[in-house]
Amino acid sequence: MNSLKKELLYLALGEFAALCTFIFVYRSLNIGMASFIAFSYLILILLQGSIYWFYRYILIIKKESFGPKAIKFLRFLRKLNMILLVALSMIIPIIKSSNKDLIIAIGLFLFGIIEYINYYWYRLSYGKSGFNIKTLLNTGLKKSSINKMIYK
Repeated sequence: MNSLKKELLYLALGEFAALCTFIFVYRSLNIGMASFIAFSYLILILLQGSIYWFYRYILIIKKESFGPKAIKFLRFLRKLNMILLVALSMIIPIIKSSNKDLIIAIGLFLFGIIEYINYYWYRLSYGKSGFNIKTLLNTGLKKSSINKMIYK
C-alpha cells in the first residue's frame, strides 16, 4: 500500500477510533443534557472527518476524483455545522443541569469547534506529533483538505 493510501486509511480509522472512545467514555460518565448536546456535536464532526478520509481512501483505490455531488454535500455540511455551532452555543447555557455539566459541555464544545475548524477551514495539525505550535507559527495556517476540495 503506498504511503498516501496508508495515511488516508490511518486518518479514517484514527478519527473513528477517537469517536468510539469518546462514546465509551461518555457512557461511563453521569453528566447532564448540556454535556450530551456538546458531546453530540463533537461526535458529529469526528464522524464527518472519518467518513471524509475513508471516502478519499476509496477514491484513490478506484482511481477516481471527487464528484460535484460530494463537493456540494461537503459545502452543505460546512454550513450546517456552523448553524449548529451557533445554535448550540446559545442552547448549552440554558439547558445546563449544574455547573459541572456546563464546564464539561464547554470543554467538549470547544473541542468540537476546534475539530470543525480543522476539517472545514484550516489545518491545525502539523508533523507527526499532531499539533505543533512552533511549526504552526513558522508556516502559518494552511487551508484544510476539505476547504481546498470544496473551493477549487
